[in-house]
Amino acid sequence: MKIILPSGNTTEIYTEPISVERLLRQLGISLSEVLVVMDGGVIPDDRVLGNDVEIRIIHVVSGG
Repeated sequence: MKIILPSGNTTEIYTEPISVERLLRQLGISLSEVLVVMDGGVIPDDRVLGNDVEIRIIHVVSGG
């Protein structure tokens, strides 16, 4: 799985099928602070990912 991190760095990992939520936990990234994008669309936390995908993790900024 190719992962483009919020910093812009790219990493590749090989794992068993894994949910977005679990992957973010393993990477130490808070689910409430990011969006995960695949093929141009935001994907849900329960989406199961395999090794053949590329995702981008985008840091979300909110203000008030």
